Amino acid sequence: MGKILDWGFKILSALVIPLLIWGVSLEVRLAVQANDIQRLQKDVEAALAIKDGLNANTNALGQLEVRVNAVNETLREVKGLLHTP
Repeated sequence: MGKILDWGFKILSALVIPLLIWGVSLEVRLAVQANDIQRLQKDVEAALAIKDGLNANTNALGQLEVRVNAVNETLREVKGLLHTP
C-alpha cells in the first residue's frame, strides 16, 4: 500500500508542473484578450466619433444645398429681370 501511495504522489507531483504552465499560459491569454478588448473599444469609440462628424457634415451639406438652390433661384429671377425690356 505504501508503494502505491508513493507512486501516486510521484505521478501527482509530475502533473503539477504542466498544470502550472497551463495556468500561466491561460492567465497570459486572458490578459492579452483584455488588452485587445480595450484597444477595440477605443477603436469603436473613434469610429463613432467619425460617424458623428460625418452626420454633422451631411447635415451641413444639406443646409448648404438649400442655400445654393435659393441663391440660384434668386439669380434666375435677377437674370429674368435684366433680360426684360
